Amino acid sequence: MKVEKKIKQVDFYCRVCKKSMKMAYVLSGDDDSPVLPGMIIRCHTNKCTRVAVLKKYNEGMIKALMDKEGRVFI
Repeated sequence: MKVEKKIKQVDFYCRVCKKSMKMAYVLSGDDDSPVLPGMIIRCHTNKCTRVAVLKKYNEGMIKALMDKEGRVFI
């Protein structure tokens, strides 16, 4: 019998360079709650200049983008 682990935290990764953005979000369980509205997330590597702003993201959208390890590439 396989036991599935329940992910409680989502880590954000850069979609371009695949490195961690060193930012995480703790899931609340409400799929309609907004996720980091108005926050500017910048990739910290020197060669990547990607900047993301999560304007209209809610927790349900983040869960849909999440992989098995709890990573979201934005």
